[in-house]
Amino acid sequence: MTDANIENLDYGNRDLPIEKVTSADGTTIAYEKSGTGPPVIIIGGGLNEKAMHAELAEGLSENFTVYNYDRRARGDSDDKRVGPYTVDREIEDLAAVIEAAGGTAHVFANCTGSMIAVPAAARGVPMLKLAMYEPPYSGPKVPPGYTEQLMELLEQDKIKEAVSLFLKWDALFTEDEIEFFSTHPIWPAFEAMAHSMPYDSILSDDADRVPVEELGAITVPSLVLGGNKSPQWMKDMCQAVADGIPRGEYVTMDTAGHLMDDTLGAELLTKFFR
Repeated sequence: MTDANIENLDYGNRDLPIEKVTSADGTTIAYEKSGTGPPVIIIGGGLNEKAMHAELAEGLSENFTVYNYDRRARGDSDDKRVGPYTVDREIEDLAAVIEAAGGTAHVFANCTGSMIAVPAAARGVPMLKLAMYEPPYSGPKVPPGYTEQLMELLEQDKIKEAVSLFLKWDALFTEDEIEFFSTHPIWPAFEAMAHSMPYDSILSDDADRVPVEELGAITVPSLVLGGNKSPQWMKDMCQAVADGIPRGEYVTMDTAGHLMDDTLGAELLTKFFR
């Protein structure tokens, strides 16, 4: 990413009780619950766990009951590794959290988390409204052999090298940005989630185009957020996603690149979900 907006990096422990729900395949999905009001579910992207959305969850908690969950294979959630990974399992995870929230909810998805939320909404998983930040459809392609190299590094327990490779080709961070992250307190959390990286790599590989048919099937009001400091291809793609949803709109943030400004994000999402 030409500008990762490191100043928008959010990582914090809110010291809340961990609650859990069981997904369809038996995987335990963990979440933090805070606030009062209509339910809002937060879905992370690649190498995201709930601590990385602490500021956003805190801001939304002023008006909503927020369910900030760890996707499978990261944070406090389990990974039963039942058969090969498919997005269907993660849609079931989202549906389980929505059920725990009362059966329907607003949903916010960050980055590749959108590639779970979009098909979920298209298939009728009950949502009140859907919001996304920079769903990376139709992004630059990874080089041949990348996935095999990533899996090999993980199998050899070369975790730092694997995380660096993922940040370079899937997150599109520059070498300078990767170097910054490697010395940041967030890096151990990245390494702890390393075995979830193939999930997001698969999501990205499967999303080589804007999913026009799925977007057209989404009936709920939808908001696509993006950063003005992000590359032009990302801005164009966000506009295309919003245009593809019958009740979609696209809003940009002057203060953001690929890392969302969570303070402004909470304000925009509060206005939209209300």
